[in-house]
Amino acid sequence: MYSPVSPNPQNPPGMLDQGSQVEQNCCWKVSCWIFQILTWISLIVSIILVINGSEASIFGSFGACYFIYIILEFCSPTSRYLCNKSSDMGMYEKMGRNFRTPPEVRFHCECYHYETVQHSRTDKDGRREYYTTREKRISYSETYSLPYYSERDVSGLFYLNCDRAVVEKKFFIKLELKEEINFADAISYYDYQVAKRDFWVKNRFRDVHFNFWETRVIPGMEHHNLVKLGNVEPFCANFCCFFLCVMLMGGEFFRIYMDSLSVYQKFKVRKLISTRYNLNIEVYQVFVPQLDLISQQYTYQPEQYNYINNDYKVDLPTEEELEQAKQYQNKIPDYQISSGGGEYQNGVIMDNQNYSDYNPNEPPPEFAVVGGDVALGKDQINAQGGPPAGYGQEGFKFEIAPQGQDSGNQGYSSSQGQNQNNYYPPN
Repeated sequence: MYSPVSPNPQNPPGMLDQGSQVEQNCCWKVSCWIFQILTWISLIVSIILVINGSEASIFGSFGACYFIYIILEFCSPTSRYLCNKSSDMGMYEKMGRNFRTPPEVRFHCECYHYETVQHSRTDKDGRREYYTTREKRISYSETYSLPYYSERDVSGLFYLNCDRAVVEKKFFIKLELKEEINFADAISYYDYQVAKRDFWVKNRFRDVHFNFWETRVIPGMEHHNLVKLGNVEPFCANFCCFFLCVMLMGGEFFRIYMDSLSVYQKFKVRKLISTRYNLNIEVYQVFVPQLDLISQQYTYQPEQYNYINNDYKVDLPTEEELEQAKQYQNKIPDYQISSGGGEYQNGVIMDNQNYSDYNPNEPPPEFAVVGGDVALGKDQINAQGGPPAGYGQEGFKFEIAPQGQDSGNQGYSSSQGQNQNNYYPPN
C-alpha cells in the first residue's frame, strides 16, 4: 500500500496525475449542432410553405426544434463557464474553499407506485369518451448523509496553466473541476456498506417501487469555471452576447469563438474520508500522506484543508469488524510517496481499477433481486418503513411481482408507461 517512488520527470513533486487535458464534451457539441441545423432547416421550410399558401400551423416543427435547441444551449458547458467567470486570484480563492470544504456522501431514495386514473374528453363529434392512464405517485422520499470522523484533502499541487495561455496568446482558461471522493481504509468502506444496506432495509419496502441513487459532492464547488487572465478581455466574451447569439440561432458559432480565446485545463479535487480514524495525526501519515498545496500566490497550511468532526462519536473497530472489512481491501486507493531531496515530502494517489469500476448506485448484494424498478408483492410492503416479517430469517424469500403485471395492490400497476384505453360509456 505504501512505497517510495521517484518523482515523475513530467510532473513536479506533489503534482498528481490529472489525466488527459482534453475537453470531453463531444456528445453535447454534436447534439447542439444537430438541433441548431434542424432549427435552420425547419425555419426555412416553414417560410417556403407559408409563401406557397400553407397554414401557419407548420411552424410547429420549427418551434419544437428551436425549444430543444434553446434548452441544450443554456444547459451547455459554454453557458456554465460564462456564468462562473472569475479572475486568476479569485479562482485561487475558490480553490482554497474547495480544499477546505468537507465532502458529503449522500444516499437518496424515492418510493412510489402507479395508480389508474380515469379521464374524460369530448371528441370532434361531441361525444364524451373516457380513457385511463397509469400515473406515478411518490409516497416517500429521503436523503441521508453518511457521517464520518475525519477527512483529508489529497488533491496535491494546484496551479493555473497561465504559461500555456500566455504562449498561445489566450484571454481565458476553461477550468473544469471534478470531485473524487474515496474512502481511506477498508473499515471506512465497511461502514459505508453497512450504512447503505441499512438505508435499503429501512426504505425498500415502503411501496411497490423503489429508486435509489448515491451522490458524492463537495458543497459549493462549481465544475465549470472561466478564469480571466489580465485586465483586458474581448468585448463580446460575456453571457449577454452568448444569450443574443443563442436567440439568433448561432450559439455554436459563439462557442467556437470562446474556444479560440481559451485554453482548457482539468483538475480533480481529491478527498479521503475515514469513519473511525483521524487522518490528520502523524501516525496515520504513513498510510495517507499529507500533501503540501502550493500555488502561484498562496501556500495553504495543512490545518486549513483537513477536517475533524468532533461531534461524531468514534468507536474503534472490533476484531470481527476488521475481519469483515478485509474483503474491501481492493476497493481502497493505493498511495505512493514521491521523493524530494531524499525525504518523503509529497503524496501521489495511484488509481485503483477495482474502485473506479464500482457502481455506487447498485443495491447491496442481498438486494440484487429487488433492485431497480422491480415491483414488490403486497405482503412485503410496509408503508411505515423497515423490513417485512421474517426478513433475515432462514428460508426468507422476496415476493416479487412479475414485471408489467399488477403487484396485488388495488389501483397499483407495475407498468411504467402511460397506457391509454379509450372507450365509450354504454347508451
